[in-house]
Amino acid sequence: MTALHCRHMKPTLRNISIDSRCDVHQTVLGIREGKEGWFDLYCPGGVACDDDGELYSIMVCIELLIVFFTFR
Repeated sequence: MTALHCRHMKPTLRNISIDSRCDVHQTVLGIREGKEGWFDLYCPGGVACDDDGELYSIMVCIELLIVFFTFR
């Protein structure tokens, strides 16, 4: 994966993260055992993380809010 590819994927992943549908959020997870998903690649220290975890924080916070309000 190149840095250019990662940079171009960030807006798409941000849009996925703020979507209200759980099925959409699951697309950032790994699809096979042992394979990293987008979530893993953009986490702090991940190969695609170039923003000190900003995108990762958005992915985590939105998911936590949706889970919180869904099971409330």
